[in-house]
Amino acid sequence: MPDYPLPANHLGVEHLAVLDFVCLSTTLSLPAPTQVPVTLEADNRTGGWRIRSMFGTLGWLNAQEAADFPDLDRLRAAGMTASTTAEVYLDEVAVNLGLAPWHIARNDQPDNTVLLAGGVPAAVDTSMTSDVQQSQIEALGTASVFVEFHHIGDDIVITVDDAVFGLLGPAADYELLVQLLAQTPLAARAYIAQGLVAVDLPADPQQLFVASVPKLNSDTDATVFPASLPTTGELADELLSFDPTEYLEPPHATKNKSQRFFQTPKFDNQPATEAFEALFRKEETDTDTGEENN
Repeated sequence: MPDYPLPANHLGVEHLAVLDFVCLSTTLSLPAPTQVPVTLEADNRTGGWRIRSMFGTLGWLNAQEAADFPDLDRLRAAGMTASTTAEVYLDEVAVNLGLAPWHIARNDQPDNTVLLAGGVPAAVDTSMTSDVQQSQIEALGTASVFVEFHHIGDDIVITVDDAVFGLLGPAADYELLVQLLAQTPLAARAYIAQGLVAVDLPADPQQLFVASVPKLNSDTDATVFPASLPTTGELADELLSFDPTEYLEPPHATKNKSQRFFQTPKFDNQPATEAFEALFRKEETDTDTGEENN
């Protein structure tokens, strides 16, 4: 049975789900506290998931709890398990499931790529691409996707499937990434919320890679990005007068840094999205500082 590794964290923050149903015969036999690798196995009898470790079953995520993680149904439909870790302390088990909209990507990991570990967020400038419109990114809502890196000229560009998704930044700022790209194609997880995008880069130079993720999406023709572009009658004047010769230069941002993100979104209080919001607050602070210096 194929296994789908869940991300260890989102942008450096873990999100644990405490189980209501615990198998005490297993948990009380373990040293406390401890972290153990676990596998989520579909429990078709209850509609939930069995949390199994090398020491035995730790507990169950029942159907009501599993409803908070609807994307797990995609794994169930594909006949897959999910692997992650769990924190065990006597009669308490907390499973690292991540945040529901982010723990399972909308697309598959690109073929023949090595998957980077996460832990450090880096903002992506999506203003430089004509392959994906801002309205399409916003229509994704809160989601995650696998992206691939490309060293083009002096920049690091990221793509989603066959579409240019955005600019990570100057290659000089990502020397290790450039060195790795010279040896093998690289992929990473990117997180999206209210039209903003951040890619998850390794936090530990001693642990750059994680296990590759098997294909999940059966519909190979399905597109990641929703078609949410304006109709012909709603096109803005600047789009109707679009001059393609203005965009023949190598990939660089077509907007000032302060204009790349329309607004700072309102996030909930979940820790990972707080980190996501803080990333873009830093972008705004850096922009304001630069303007003051000028």
